[in-house]
Amino acid sequence: MEKPEELGGWPLFTMTASFVAGTTFILLPVGLISAARQYAWLVEMWSVLFGVIAGAFWLYVASRYPGMTLVEIARHALGKYAGGAVALSYIVLFVQLAAWVTRNMSDYMQINLMPRTPLAIFNVAALLVCAYAVIKGIDTIALVSLVILPLLTIAFWTPFTVMLREWDWRNFDYPGGFEWWPTLVQTKYALGFPFMETIAFMMAFPLVRRRRGAAFLGGIAFTGTQLALSLFFTVGILGVYRGSHLTYPIYIIFREMEFSNLIEHLEAIVSVIALLLVFIKLSVLFSFAVTGICQLFAVENRALIAYPLVWVISAYALFFTTIIENAEWVERYLFYYYLPFAFGFPLLFLVASWFRGKAGRSKEAAA
Repeated sequence: MEKPEELGGWPLFTMTASFVAGTTFILLPVGLISAARQYAWLVEMWSVLFGVIAGAFWLYVASRYPGMTLVEIARHALGKYAGGAVALSYIVLFVQLAAWVTRNMSDYMQINLMPRTPLAIFNVAALLVCAYAVIKGIDTIALVSLVILPLLTIAFWTPFTVMLREWDWRNFDYPGGFEWWPTLVQTKYALGFPFMETIAFMMAFPLVRRRRGAAFLGGIAFTGTQLALSLFFTVGILGVYRGSHLTYPIYIIFREMEFSNLIEHLEAIVSVIALLLVFIKLSVLFSFAVTGICQLFAVENRALIAYPLVWVISAYALFFTTIIENAEWVERYLFYYYLPFAFGFPLLFLVASWFRGKAGRSKEAAA
């Protein structure tokens, strides 16, 4: 299998930032506003801090296995069979994440833009495009994120700036007390989505030789802080009640934006542009799944894996019958589901590296 080109620090930063944004701006605001009301942005800032700390932990684990991807680390740390099983589990996780991102994207497109188009059409069309990008290599995906992230950041914040005329500070006086610990427990899924998902970037760490830590952690902090600010703006503009009862509150802000009397329905343009971030996240996960399969089973040709995987991911994306069922599963089980992948297995890898280091030093001392 051909090895992708080496990634620089700035492409890793933009790719990480785009990955964290992904479907987060679409799905997360309504749940956090419902749970934490006007303090939703503070909960998100706590989640960002958690994401940065978790990212630093994964960087340290990766430093114990220089030049190895997550799949290779699993096999090296735990052996051929146990490590192979863990590596396969991570590949399945990447496929699941890609399927969930695909479903979130298709739900958003169907509800807001094309209500008569079947979900399967969105799924297959998006995945075929991503499969082509995956075959070209992760460096190509990183360069795309490098070009579009600044443009998408401007496009995202323009509606908030225009809608400041609707700002009302009384929206932050919503009645009811706020208890930190119960709220954090209720919103623990915000730690998993999207921050625990960034463990997938351990597949790309070997390609980055310089400024890897600053780029990776900076990308998490950059997008996470923007999400917290967008929650603050959403409460100030829409209020707690509207923000917690709309499926896509940020999209409503885009839709109610009046840029001028001659230009209308800019929300469709802004939404389609913002979906490019979703495509980057989907392409990254798709690429990591294909790379993991190729490394685990010694497959040389990416296309032999990528195109059949389109149909697997597309079918899995239809697993949830409704967006409500998907949201309920995320709130109840997502955090616990991510825990073994985010911290359980990496801790095993770290312990294995320490034991190997002690064994190596003991042999040197005996010699």
